[in-house]
Amino acid sequence: MEKYRCYPSVVCVGKKTEVTIFPSDISRRFRDDKEYEMSVIGLEEDELDFISSIPCSHPCEVKNGCLHFSYVFETEQEYGIRFREKGTKQLTKLYMYAVEEDLWSLRPLKGDLHTHSYYSDGEDGIPMTPANYREQGFDFFSLTDHNRMFTSELAAELYEDIPLGMNIIRGEEIHTPDSQLHIINVGGQSSVCDRYIRYEAEFEAEVADIERTLTHIPKQYRYRVASAKWACNEIHKCGGIAIFAHPYWKPRRYNITKEFADYLFEENIFDALELIGGISISSNNLQLSLWQEQLVKGNNIPVVGSSDSHDHNSSNGKYGRRFTYVFARSNKTEDILEAIRRGMCVAGEVSPSDENEVRFYSSKMRLVLFSHFLYKYYFTEVRRLSAVEGVLMRRYAQGESVGQVLAALSDTTEEFYNKYYGITTSPTIGSERENYLNKCLELQRTIGPVTKSASLNICEKENNERRE
Repeated sequence: MEKYRCYPSVVCVGKKTEVTIFPSDISRRFRDDKEYEMSVIGLEEDELDFISSIPCSHPCEVKNGCLHFSYVFETEQEYGIRFREKGTKQLTKLYMYAVEEDLWSLRPLKGDLHTHSYYSDGEDGIPMTPANYREQGFDFFSLTDHNRMFTSELAAELYEDIPLGMNIIRGEEIHTPDSQLHIINVGGQSSVCDRYIRYEAEFEAEVADIERTLTHIPKQYRYRVASAKWACNEIHKCGGIAIFAHPYWKPRRYNITKEFADYLFEENIFDALELIGGISISSNNLQLSLWQEQLVKGNNIPVVGSSDSHDHNSSNGKYGRRFTYVFARSNKTEDILEAIRRGMCVAGEVSPSDENEVRFYSSKMRLVLFSHFLYKYYFTEVRRLSAVEGVLMRRYAQGESVGQVLAALSDTTEEFYNKYYGITTSPTIGSERENYLNKCLELQRTIGPVTKSASLNICEKENNERRE
C-alpha cells in the first residue's frame, strides 16, 4: 500500500492542474507547523546527468493535512513527484501520468475475454466464475464455453437484480464442424453456435456459397476458411466481435498451420487476435511473432490477452495473470467492444512467479507505457477495492442475503476512478480526524517516552527532548 497518493494521479496534458498529495495513513498527515519542499520531473525528458540531485524548488503548501501544488504537465508521459520535510534528506517519491485529451477521456478497464465453466470442460460452476474474477480485480469478463452461449447468459442472469461493479458479457467459443479453428464470439446478442448445431443444412449451404468465392485459396483450406468467414459474419450480424483464438495451442500439433493462419488473416475477418492465451510461454511467443509479421504486412489487427481459464485456482499461473486492458468510454459492453475494434486495448501477462514482472503488447506504444503505470499504481488498488465485492458475489450466489451490501459497494471502483482522474474532488482530512491526530501528537509530546525497540528513556526532566 502506498504511503501517499496524488489526487488526481492521471491528468490531462497542457492544463493547469491542482494536485493534492494525500496520506494513505492519516497519521502521516502534513502539518501546518512544518515546511515542505518538492520537485516534479518528467521520466521521458532528455537528461545527461543522472548523478546530481534535482533541486526541490517547486512551490507547495499545506492545507487540511494534505500537501497541495499546481502544475502544467506539458507532454504525455509519466512524472515523478518528490517531496520532503524542509531541512531533511529523505525524499518520498510518487508518480503521476499525463495523457492527451483523447486518452484521458477514456476509462481503463481490466478484463478476460476467454474463460470456461463446469458446463463445458471447466472446473468451476457458473455462479462462482464471475465472483472469482471480480475478487481478482476484473472490471469485465466473458464466459465463453465451448459451443454454447447459454452459460454466459445464465451467469449474467444470476446477478441481474443486483448492481455490480463488474460487467458480465455474453460469449461463446465457436468450433464449426470439420474445422479445428477456434473463434471467440464476445458480446454477440445471440448464439452463433446454435445456428450450425440446430440448422446444419442451412449452415452447410451458406458455407458452400462462400467457398465458391474463395478460388484464390488452395482447396486444402478453402472449406475451413469459408466456415471461419461464415462464423465471423454471423458474429458481426449479432453485434459481437470475433477473436482469433490461440493459433499456436499445441494439443499434439499446433492448432492450425502457419499457411492456414496467413489465409485467414488475408480475408480480414477477425476483430482481434488472442496474442496472449492460456497456453505455454513458447506458444504465446510464436503468436507474438505471427502478429509482428502481420504488422509488417500492414495488417494492424488489435490484440487481446486471455487466460482461457478452465479452473480458477490462482496457483495455476494463468487465471488472473493473462488479461486485456481496454480504454473505453465506459464499462458498458458496447463501449468495450468498440474500444477493441479501434485497437484501444493491450494484451497483458504477469509472471506466475513475480507479480512485478509484467509485459504488455500493443502496436501503440503510448498504451503500453501507460499500462505499465496503471498496472503498478491504479489496478493494484482496484483489485483491493473489488475483492470484497467478489467475496460477497460468491455469498450471494450461495443464497445468502447480502444483496443490499453488494449493491452498496457497486460504485466503489468507479468512485476511485473518478478521484484518480480528477473527475471528482480530491479527498482531504476532515476536522474530526484533525482533532484526533492533534490529540495523539500532544500526548506523544507530553507523556510518551523516548523509546526504540526494548530501550526506554523516561522523560522526567524539562529539558529532556521527546521525539514526535
